[in-house]
Amino acid sequence: MTRDDVVQLLKRKVEKAGTQVAIAREFGVTEAYISDVLHGKRSPGEKILDGLGLRRVVGYVRKEEKK
Repeated sequence: MTRDDVVQLLKRKVEKAGTQVAIAREFGVTEAYISDVLHGKRSPGEKILDGLGLRRVVGYVRKEEKK
C-alpha cells in the first residue's frame, strides 16, 4: 500500500464521518494534522494509521549488482 492509498482511505473515512473535525477527535489528533496529511504536507503517523487499521512497514531491498 502506498502513501497515496493511505490518503485515499483517510479521505473516505472523513467523507463517512462528515467532517475532518470528527475524524480528528476520533483519532486523537488535530484537525490541522488531518488536513496536512490529506494535502500531502505531512505523513500519516501512528494515530492516523491506527485509526485506519494500518501499521507502517519499512522494507529494504538489495540493489542489483552491475556487470
